Amino acid sequence: MKIVAFAPACSPLRGSEAGAGWLWARLVASLGETWVITRPRNREAIEAALPGLAERDRLHFVYAEVRGWPKAWRRGKGRSSIDYLLWQPVAAREARRLHEEIGFDLAWHLTFANAWLGSLAGRAGPPFVYGPVGGGVRNPWRLIAGHGLRGAAYEAVRSAGRTAGRYANPLARSAWSRARVILVQNPETRAWLPRRHRAKAVVCPNPILDERFAAQVAAGVAGSRPGEEAATGEKGVPSPDRGAGVALYAGRLVAWKGMFLALRALRDLPGWRLFVCGKGPDAKRLRGLADRFGVADRVTFMGFVPREELLRFMREDADVMLFPSLHDEAGWVVVEAGACGLPVVCIDRGGPPVLGGRGVPVTTISETAGRLAREVARAVRSSRAGLPTAPLAGNRWTLSARVAELTGILKEAGLVPSPAESVA
Repeated sequence: MKIVAFAPACSPLRGSEAGAGWLWARLVASLGETWVITRPRNREAIEAALPGLAERDRLHFVYAEVRGWPKAWRRGKGRSSIDYLLWQPVAAREARRLHEEIGFDLAWHLTFANAWLGSLAGRAGPPFVYGPVGGGVRNPWRLIAGHGLRGAAYEAVRSAGRTAGRYANPLARSAWSRARVILVQNPETRAWLPRRHRAKAVVCPNPILDERFAAQVAAGVAGSRPGEEAATGEKGVPSPDRGAGVALYAGRLVAWKGMFLALRALRDLPGWRLFVCGKGPDAKRLRGLADRFGVADRVTFMGFVPREELLRFMREDADVMLFPSLHDEAGWVVVEAGACGLPVVCIDRGGPPVLGGRGVPVTTISETAGRLAREVARAVRSSRAGLPTAPLAGNRWTLSARVAELTGILKEAGLVPSPAESVA
């Protein structure tokens, strides 16, 4: 099987979308010979890492870029979306050229896959697989008072973008119509799609733990690909004074990650410590909330920490990960915590509960925070009693397991002609 894949973000050295793109490129190359169309900005890192991959003979990279679009305008939330949309026709032309030359069996859109932004990969010619895509998780408006002015403004803009994308973006509507399969990150995104497209939508979150990560965690040796939630830097996480228990948050400090709920929950967890690994524009406001809630002496804001230290802290020091993100489409850190045997407490929407988190229902800020606190205490009681609290994610989310899962999805859709043509 020959596949052309769109991965505008793809790098073996970076986290977030680019890191996901790299692992998904490897996954797709395990299904068949793959040509990945990506941006040239990560070319040096890609070509340095490629010779060391088991999939190297089946994985080819083609670099395409928008001309006349200043580099300085390619970053930032709004500008990166515009940059992505401008890149689509360039990638589509390259895909059609390659299809005429090679004759692909599948076209696949891998990264920057937002259901309301769309993709032109479906116009390359062969049958089209779209995703995994997110974008369908709605912010719980009952909690908007906890966001602060900046966070509330962001949610208003995001909500308008979701609505416009669903009803007025021809690129998105074309992608949904042309796709033979739509891989969605979570049930909310499937429900968000127009009804006529839901039957071909399959819940398939995007986390992948490569075998090296799983082996290192199993052996107690930290180190892996940094994901979006990873904190990297020069300051490590100290071994904590345990008190009643130790909770960990790892991720960006932005309002929609729900840290205001974690701080409020700490009021109902006397004696607990909370370590916050990550940084972001909401840091100052969160420090103020910690003071206001009377928990500042039990919260340690670590900023960025080395990846190795973060994983060591998960394995050895933390009792629970508190990850109350309000609309994470997936949440790789949930899988990584599970691989370390750490229970994750989250709210019951988006990707985290799909990935193994213990989700609590959303009501008011005070009730939701109270439920988070009770679930944290329950998870730790179970752990200390020797009961299973977190599935070992290493088996469910390894590269080889994801290859088997995707092979099954493609077969069900009639996109794998025979077992001989799928290399698992």
